[in-house]
Amino acid sequence: MAKPSRSIGNQQNLFALASAAAKKYAGQLPKEVAALAAGLEADSKVIATQNAKQESLKAELAKASEALKASVKAATLKRAKIVRMAEATFGPSGKEIREFRPATEGKV
Repeated sequence: MAKPSRSIGNQQNLFALASAAAKKYAGQLPKEVAALAAGLEADSKVIATQNAKQESLKAELAKASEALKASVKAATLKRAKIVRMAEATFGPSGKEIREFRPATEGKV
């Protein structure tokens, strides 16, 4: 059974706990553990920086996505208005109307 994924914050907490415990029991553990703990602290700082950058980029992406949605909506409304005006001018089944729509529009 797969383990549930952990959040970055949860993982950071695990790293901090392991590092603190390694320092506390440094005299009883092999000397290699102290080097590993120092490396873990350095990695944890890099992860925190990268996580902050990722959150910032997520916020920027959300803003860009909203702007894109607004632009598409505005363009869709303008296209619909053009088609409605063309239908009013040429009639809803006029041969000119086909040029305002893709060949597949309205077909099932």
